[in-house]
Amino acid sequence: MLRPFPTALCVILLLGSSPLGAQSRGIELSYGRWWIDDAYSSVYAATRFARLVGPVNFGIGFFHRDDSRSSYDRTQTGGDLSLQVGGATGLYALSSVGIGIKHTDGNTDATWSVGAGYGVVLFSHLRIGAEARYRVEDQNVKGFWQLRPDDRRGFQLQIGVGYAIGRSPRAAPPGGYAAEEPLEAPTADEIRETAGSSGFDAAAATLATKVVETALDAMGTPYQWGGTDENGFDCSGLIQYAYGQHGIILPRVSRDQARSGIALDKSVDALAPGDVLTFAVDGDGVSHVGLYVGDGMFIHSSSQGVRLSSLTTADGYSRWWQARWVGARRVLN
Repeated sequence: MLRPFPTALCVILLLGSSPLGAQSRGIELSYGRWWIDDAYSSVYAATRFARLVGPVNFGIGFFHRDDSRSSYDRTQTGGDLSLQVGGATGLYALSSVGIGIKHTDGNTDATWSVGAGYGVVLFSHLRIGAEARYRVEDQNVKGFWQLRPDDRRGFQLQIGVGYAIGRSPRAAPPGGYAAEEPLEAPTADEIRETAGSSGFDAAAATLATKVVETALDAMGTPYQWGGTDENGFDCSGLIQYAYGQHGIILPRVSRDQARSGIALDKSVDALAPGDVLTFAVDGDGVSHVGLYVGDGMFIHSSSQGVRLSSLTTADGYSRWWQARWVGARRVLN
C-alpha cells in the first residue's frame, strides 16, 4: 500500500501537468522490487518524461522506497534524473541517478541504476512497460568509486504505466490557406496498375490495393485524437487500421511508423500505393503520417477528418503539406 507522501505526490504531478506535445512527453507511474540478499524493498516512483533529442528521453521524478520489511529499516524518499534511449515501443536502455533521505536517521544517500526495458503503446496516449535494472545505494554519498561493504546493491524489476499529456498536434494548416478542390480517388484498377508499374509483383500489388481501398473506405470519418476505428481516426490510427485489416501490424504512433519498412527518396516519382508519407508539422520530428494512393495524392486523417490531399497541386493548402513533407517509407515489398 502506498504511503501518504508518495500518493499525494503522484496526484499533484498528474493534476499539475501542463499541456505538452503529444506522444513525446508525459507522466510515468511505476512500482518495482529491489532484491538485496534474501530481502527486498518496494520502490514507488512518479517521473515526468520529455524528449531530449532523437530517441533519447530524459525524466525528472520522485521515488519512495519502502524498506520496512527488512530487519534494518532504510526507508527512503528522494528524487532522481533518468535517461531512456529507444522508442515508445519495443526495447529501450535506461539509467538513473538520485538522492534520497532515509526516514530513520535523516542521512542522505545516493543511488544509481542501469538496465533495459520493453514498452508497448496502447490507445495512442497510454504506454505500459517492464524494466530490469541493477541498482546501487551509496550511503552518505561517499562516491560511487568508494562504496562501503554495507552499501547495498542488487537487481530491481519494475512495471510502469505512462500517459502522454497535452494537446493534439495541429493536423491541418491554420486559417488563411485556401482549401484545395475535392479530389477524386483512383479506382481499384488504377491503384493496382500504379502499384504494378512501381515494381510490385502481382501479390504485392493486390495487397497494396486492398490496403489503400480500406483507407479510402474511411473517407469522411471524423478526426479523433487517439482514434483507431470507424468512430474516428487520428493520423497514425488510420494507417495502422488500413494495414491491420490485412494482417500487417504497424506501430501505433507516427514517429514509430516513420521507422517501419524501408526509406524511400522524397520524390513523388519514387512512391507507390501503400507507401507511408511522413510530415513534420510541429518542429523537426515526425508528427503526422499519410498513405499514398497514387497520382500524387495521399489519404490522411487531418483536423477536418479523413480526406485526400495532394503532393503536386499548387493551391495554398497543398503547398502547406508539401513544405512539411519529410520522407516516405515502404512497408510492402
